[in-house]
Amino acid sequence: MKRLCSWARLGVLPLGLIMSSQSAAQEPATPPSTVEMASSPLGPDENPAGWREIDPDNLLRMRVRNGTVLIELRPDIAPAHVSQVKEIVRNGHYDGLPFHRVIDDFMAQGGEVRSVYPQAPYPSLQPEFTFRRDPNSQPLTAIGKTSSGDLLGFYDGFLVQSRPESLALLMADKSVETWIVHCQGIASMARADAPDSADTQFFLMRQPQIALDQSYTAWGRVVSGLDVVRRIKAGPEATDGRLSPAESDRLIRAEVLSDVDAMERPRVYVQATGPATYGTAVETLSYSNPTAACEAPPPLVHIEESNIG
Repeated sequence: MKRLCSWARLGVLPLGLIMSSQSAAQEPATPPSTVEMASSPLGPDENPAGWREIDPDNLLRMRVRNGTVLIELRPDIAPAHVSQVKEIVRNGHYDGLPFHRVIDDFMAQGGEVRSVYPQAPYPSLQPEFTFRRDPNSQPLTAIGKTSSGDLLGFYDGFLVQSRPESLALLMADKSVETWIVHCQGIASMARADAPDSADTQFFLMRQPQIALDQSYTAWGRVVSGLDVVRRIKAGPEATDGRLSPAESDRLIRAEVLSDVDAMERPRVYVQATGPATYGTAVETLSYSNPTAACEAPPPLVHIEESNIG
């Protein structure tokens, strides 16, 4: 197949090293194999300012054999990739496709549209590995700092790494380079060797792999169903996780929730992670390693399911 997450060819790290190595400058971290997205009811005394409802136009629902996965899309961070993912979903071209490469403690990859629709009109995309962030209007809640001075923290529910905010004063746009950390639950786009070769294939992170940061475009985050992602059938080590279509679990159906009748779709709320609302929850945390920072408690999620159906 044309589009595979072939890390070994990209000069990031050979696959075996991605799975097991840490920089000598980083402290060891225990893989967060038991970390799951938390959920919490919105009680009558909750401060509404402490929660945000995810726009259903930026919520993707994937139904697989073991359950349902909800992914928050971020068009503000990766606009071209989110737009193309939505188009593929709305055309029904993800439905029925296999997760053809799944590595147990790494990721689950699917979305090879051209294996079924060879003339599908989805262009290769320019990379959106990083985004510009104005610290004044787009603050993050810091939970640490790397040895190089980069900030680690939450930005609208996503764990990100950011260049030092002091650099914003030197920039014409008063912003700094920021990127999503490839923690468990991140949805990202696969590609071939060329940085601009991503088109339809995606992968869902089962465990953190920060070697992918700034080299693959992260476009969303699993807000419900990380356990489902981790139960997608993994391939054998001998084939680097690759599975035949007959062996694979499949993406039964994908849909953007704004396309579902309002009375039948869930409403999803995520705990706000701005400094004013989330700062006290993480004020004792201090990470210098992005992999370890993936262990930080994720924002709570509340889902109001429809009573219909």
